[in-house]
This record gives sequence, C-alpha cells and structure tokens, in this order.
Amino acid sequence: MKTRLPLILLGALSLMMAGCTFNAGYNPSYLPGEPMKLGLAGKSLVVLSEGDAQWIYSGKPTSFTGGASTLTLPLGEITKEIAVKVFGAAFKDGVDFRTNAENASGYRLIVRPKVNKFSYAYNQLKNLGFAITPIVDLDLHVVLVSPEGKTLLDKVYYGGPTEGASYAMSGQPQEKINQILHQTLFKYMTDAALDAKKALGE
Repeated sequence: MKTRLPLILLGALSLMMAGCTFNAGYNPSYLPGEPMKLGLAGKSLVVLSEGDAQWIYSGKPTSFTGGASTLTLPLGEITKEIAVKVFGAAFKDGVDFRTNAENASGYRLIVRPKVNKFSYAYNQLKNLGFAITPIVDLDLHVVLVSPEGKTLLDKVYYGGPTEGASYAMSGQPQEKINQILHQTLFKYMTDAALDAKKALGE
C-alpha cells in the first residue's frame, strides 16, 4: 500500500492540472533583490524590436505532470522590464527603452536582450510523487553596442535548468514557474551588466 501512495498522489496532482490554461505576467516582487548600482557613466538604452517586446510565449511543460496544461507568459515584456531595471541601476543617468536604436548618439551603451530558448517543467518523479519541483530552462542573448554601432559584446547567458523550491500542492502552479523565470532572467541580466562594465573599461 505504501508503494502505491506516491503513484496515487502523482495521478491526483496531474489530474488537477489537466486541461488548464494558466496566465502569468511581470511581477517585480519576484525579483531576488535590488539591482546592482555599478556607477557607470552616462545613460544606457535598452532596445527590443516591437515584435520581441510584444512576444507572448504559450506552451505546455516538458514534464508528464501538467502535460495537458498550457502556460502563457509575456516573455517580451518581462525581458524588457528586467533589462530596464538592471541597466537603469547600473548607469548613473539611468536608462531609456525604445524599439529601435535610431539617433542613439546620446547614450553610452545600447543593450539588446532577447530570450532565445524557454521551456518549463513540473518534476514530480524526483520527489517520489509527494511533491512537485518547478523547473525553468532558458537562455538570454545579449548584444552590447556602442553609439557608433560597434559591437562590444555578443553573448548567450545560460546556466542550465534552474529548479525552484518543491511544493506539495498549489492552486497557482504557473506562478511557481514565473517566479523562477524572473529570478533567472535577473541573474543573467546582472551578469550582462557586469560584462558591460568590463567592456566599457570601468
């Protein structure tokens, strides 16, 4: 009987998520802390094309658990907001956002961030059916460009799948994924800001 309990629980939790459509959005309270003030001179410009800024992700998890559910996230908006927050703190004069880099001579640095890959999972097998571990797998491509158009950095930030804290039950499993997404993007964006400091020679 004891060996069947995890399987019964796994099935019950999976059924609760079957056929559900979950929506989530940008939530600054999910960020792990305040962005670093790097004291970089001047002002930065974050640029995402209109299409990238409005990109809405919608897809199913890669796991069996929750496999019939769909998560919809405004990945473009979340990327933009976190980039503005991180690079706004990094530069003494803050940051602006645009969908193009025209007439950008007044800026010290142009930042072009984009999420290339995103997937998520609800790993229940890891916990023998007693709990779910939310997992996010994403990479962030960042290009740093001078006002003259010279590429100072072209790098993909990726640290492998990121696990969140395991939980036994949740009425909002999408927010578990969304929180990890925010934390991971914040980390990668901070790494990019630190690289920007090196690229600018400060």
